[in-house]
Amino acid sequence: WYEPTDTLKATTLFEAKGQWQNVLHFISPNKNELAVIGKYFGIPVPDNELAMDIEIVKAIAEQLAEFIPVVISTLGSEGVLVVRKALGNDPFYDKEGKLVAHTVINSRLYPPLSHISDDSNETLSVSGCGDCLTAGIIYGIHKNFDETTCLSLALKAASLSLVSLDAVPASLSSLCNDIKC
Repeated sequence: WYEPTDTLKATTLFEAKGQWQNVLHFISPNKNELAVIGKYFGIPVPDNELAMDIEIVKAIAEQLAEFIPVVISTLGSEGVLVVRKALGNDPFYDKEGKLVAHTVINSRLYPPLSHISDDSNETLSVSGCGDCLTAGIIYGIHKNFDETTCLSLALKAASLSLVSLDAVPASLSSLCNDIKC
């Protein structure tokens, strides 16, 4: 899993030439990091960051999925875009531990939880939100949940982070009540 964290360092992993291809299954860049990574791979990217609407993000992520199996683009208040060669009801890995990958690239936009996106006054801190999102997905993968369930869990974890002053809120443990832990 590669979480770029900064546009200046977003391509560092890929500069290791082909070594990353044997180990990297997931990246989770935000829009700006996705644009930088896209440019590195020779994908056309608008010069103007404001032009990065959801359709352009989707186009870049779909082209990037030819190189990186799972592209999870974090889009802030617009949600999370998952691009991979599998369906939403597929798990990320099969029972043998192999990444599930078919032949056609599919994209799905998972909107943020409505109570967070509709009322930004509830947001106390964005610190830790991406980490909680990633942790939710990884936990779901560990439990062999399908993509949709993983993202549901991840978005709930991220929303708990947004309404907490702690980067990793204690309330994360309450998510086990919502799912089969």
